[in-house]
Amino acid sequence: MMWRQSRRLKLFCLLCLPAACFGQTAGGGSSQSSPLNVYAPPCISQVKQYVAVNCQITPTGGTQPYSYAFAGAFPTGISMTTGLGGGLINGTPTGITGEQATVTVTDVRGGTAATSFMITPADLTGSGPCGSSICVAGAGYAIKTAEGYTVATSATVQMGATTYWSDGSTLEVTSKATWACTPSPQCGSVSASGLYTAGNTVGTWHVTATFAGVTNNGGSGVAVTVATIQTHSKESDRVANSGMVMREVLQLRSGIPAAVLQKAECVIVVPSTLKFAASVGGSYGRGVMTCRSGPNFQGPWSAPSMIALGGGSFGLQVGGQATDFVLLLMNDRAASSILTSKVKIGATASAAGGPIGREATAATDIFLRAEILSYSRARGLFAGVSLEGSTLRPDNKANRKLYGRDVSAKAIVLQGEVLPPPSALELLSILNAKSPSNKSGGGSTKGK
Repeated sequence: MMWRQSRRLKLFCLLCLPAACFGQTAGGGSSQSSPLNVYAPPCISQVKQYVAVNCQITPTGGTQPYSYAFAGAFPTGISMTTGLGGGLINGTPTGITGEQATVTVTDVRGGTAATSFMITPADLTGSGPCGSSICVAGAGYAIKTAEGYTVATSATVQMGATTYWSDGSTLEVTSKATWACTPSPQCGSVSASGLYTAGNTVGTWHVTATFAGVTNNGGSGVAVTVATIQTHSKESDRVANSGMVMREVLQLRSGIPAAVLQKAECVIVVPSTLKFAASVGGSYGRGVMTCRSGPNFQGPWSAPSMIALGGGSFGLQVGGQATDFVLLLMNDRAASSILTSKVKIGATASAAGGPIGREATAATDIFLRAEILSYSRARGLFAGVSLEGSTLRPDNKANRKLYGRDVSAKAIVLQGEVLPPPSALELLSILNAKSPSNKSGGGSTKGK
């Protein structure tokens, strides 16, 4: 009969001893609630100038519903919604003056709790890694192909904008920023969400983001920064292909002697020069020129300038055979002449076919008295070649496309006004590796 005793005990608890069995009084009602507390949410310490803020005051304990009240002040543009429904601090601060405020919460039983806090909006005066308070970034990458390095972007690139604040914090503001692309319209376009659609007529483009008219110094302008990414273009391909030609030529057993390269002030590479009239023998090609930087041509190899080679008959095979040319400029006079005007090889500047082979001596006067040593490669054969009668000139139009602005060949190569484009990685790395120092004696215009 054990089940009957158990049933009687449960019935007794339900009817006669509710307080003993369930911890409540016979008259009903809940036990004492936990103490009422209230705190300021973390977002109050992260308020940014010109950025909308919504901070919910959250009490714990006590007995709901709660009512809210505040004393003190809030920064200009911020207020607090109070009442039985909650306590919400919101708004868009337009100044950076700090204000002290106190929020008091009262529960239904009359219990109170309060919290005090200081709100000081941060202003946009921090300096990010890009050197500005707003940094813009996008995806650019280098692709190595059989033809060399190509630096490209996809058809669309999602740009991102990050702000840097005076309190040391950051804020991702891509969706809040106002976007622009320069030079416009050649560079393409940017949507309101920062989605960049690539253009096809410039080699270097700039995307800027402005944010709510806030400036680094609090003035009336806008704070912007730029992200520069080398896009795929004929000019960047030409630079990349020049690096591939230089690498392959220097790997040949019959290639340019190291001792000769080490005495050169500048190098010109013209990949895939094409014959345009087989009966006449004239040819035209475009390539790049780089020189040793610094005083007396003693520094690392410079950013490349675009160069055009034209005219003359220099032994191209009939049938459209492409020929690569490599020219070594052996003194500063040849370099300065080519960088500033059109030069006729053999007239304005003396030239000779360069020596080949790893064992070739670099001290042979017949070669090193020339201002320009010239080489060609066609059908796998590499040899010194005479280019007399041909012309060399700066290709300023191509420089504008490569670097995104008007910049002279002299400013690029001798004055270092621009950084090398990513497509020059292979060309400059192999020259700096194979010929890191100038052994010519330093920019002499005399024969070496």
